[in-house]
Amino acid sequence: MTTSGSYINKSVDRALRLLDLFDDSRMGFTANEIADLLGTTRVTIYPTLHTLHSRGYLNRDEQGRFVLGMKIVERSGQMLAHLDIRRVAQQPLRNLARTLNANAHLATLHGHEVLYLEREEGRPSVTLCGVIGHRVSPHCTALGKCLLAFLPADDRSLIAQQLVYVRHTAHTISTPQALLVELETVRQQGYSVEIEEQHLRSACIAAPIRNHGGKVVAAISVAMSAEEIRKCTADNTFAVVLETAEFISSNLGFQPQANTQVLAQGGDT
Repeated sequence: MTTSGSYINKSVDRALRLLDLFDDSRMGFTANEIADLLGTTRVTIYPTLHTLHSRGYLNRDEQGRFVLGMKIVERSGQMLAHLDIRRVAQQPLRNLARTLNANAHLATLHGHEVLYLEREEGRPSVTLCGVIGHRVSPHCTALGKCLLAFLPADDRSLIAQQLVYVRHTAHTISTPQALLVELETVRQQGYSVEIEEQHLRSACIAAPIRNHGGKVVAAISVAMSAEEIRKCTADNTFAVVLETAEFISSNLGFQPQANTQVLAQGGDT
């Protein structure tokens, strides 16, 4: 009798095992590292690497290491509707947008980019009208700074050094050192603010979403004018954003009392 293992295509299996090497703890590998981890040689693995790269499932970073390509995001986009975080966050995000009369967003970190998962409109806007699936650099957005701030210190530093610091306005953070200082402020206060760093006259407030283990897995934000956000210290806008983030986190199973050590360490996981 033929076993199910006999039907496994070795080339496809090798490609899938290669893709499985990439996770939150390691996002880039050299060809030699991949060969070693798969127990083979660079000569043997190179056709698989070349094929995945040519089809967009792998890319190369500035150091020449292989990283996941955006084709992975395109294929997984069809599954976004089934993500628990998007389902859990949708109604609170809608309530937030209506309460503050501001556009609200949900995003996560994909590699070195912010990936938008959801948008709820509290006011009409032409900015990022097709936002779901849109990707931006984290250095110039409140969402990005919020997502980076609660990564382990080594990851924060590595990503800060590898980002391309495109200056959209005179207020855009333009160096790794400045970004790391900003991220430490975000960690201390528990939320992030962006004022005219991506677009003139616009601003955002973002707060982290934690899973049951206390890990920051996403963030929400509200967008408004720079003039409005400068007046927020006098009202409860920040509190409403934080409360919404905490509500979503609790529905994902996060319990602050059970994660006091994580919170005391600033969220490092």
